[in-house]
Amino acid sequence: MEATSPQIVLLALCAGASVACAAYALVRTLLGARAEARQYRSMGRPASSLLFKLLRPPARVLSFVLGQLSARVEMATDRPAEKSFLLAPRIWAEKQLRAASYPEGVSADEFLGLVLLGGLFGALLGALFNIRLNFNAIILAFALGGMYMPLLWLRGRVRRRRDEVRRGLPYALDLLTLSVEAGLDFTQALSRIVKKLGPGPLGVELGQTVRDIQLGRTRAQALRDLSRRVDASELNSVVSALIQADELGSSLGPILRIQADQMRTRRSQTAEKLAMEAPVKILLPLILFIFPTIFIMIFGPIVLKLMT
Repeated sequence: MEATSPQIVLLALCAGASVACAAYALVRTLLGARAEARQYRSMGRPASSLLFKLLRPPARVLSFVLGQLSARVEMATDRPAEKSFLLAPRIWAEKQLRAASYPEGVSADEFLGLVLLGGLFGALLGALFNIRLNFNAIILAFALGGMYMPLLWLRGRVRRRRDEVRRGLPYALDLLTLSVEAGLDFTQALSRIVKKLGPGPLGVELGQTVRDIQLGRTRAQALRDLSRRVDASELNSVVSALIQADELGSSLGPILRIQADQMRTRRSQTAEKLAMEAPVKILLPLILFIFPTIFIMIFGPIVLKLMT
């Protein structure tokens, strides 16, 4: 008993140190999340969630390991840098994150790490289910589902941001048209619109465009960068019209008014399309959930009475 007591004390000390380190890391994470929440709230942007605070460090480590393994494989196979295995996924992730304005501050490498981390969690969950079901394909299905969850989250963020830009674009075009027709310069009119729009997605992107122009970039380059960042079809058409008008030297007022009218027409057409699709979309839940409940309420007492 005396021989094992130092081992027990050593194990207890190691366990206590591990718990203390975990508690310290958790407290630092919570304090960092609170400080970042205050900073993002002052900027008018949504704060980073605690879940992403906990997932980003292992995702960063996994992305680093994945990059190192890919680099070693490429060096062994003499592949050039422009044909890297991770180049196409990283370019796609960077484009989507830029369109979503880098939600939660996630970089492209961290997002690839999140995809890999989701696949690992899905595989572990599938292995737990496989113990009872004894069906090996469920591990692959859960792994693919875990990898798809970050992609689904990013797609939702991109769609939400583009919808917000589309909703604010007609109002911004009206203000820009009135300001330009009143005699203001394009940059000055855009600066006033940014102050009117506030901290929304469209206001942030237009503010970045104004800063690019003030830093010496041409109007066409700044507008192309705006179109590349947002990557929305409505904004792309407006940017193309403005760049063409700038190259031809024509007046911006009539072009902006035409674009605003087309934007309103497109919004009304989209609303009519969604209204016509609503009965078709509600048909499936009506058949699966509402009709069976009605049948049970109507015919249930009759069946029970016949059975008794």
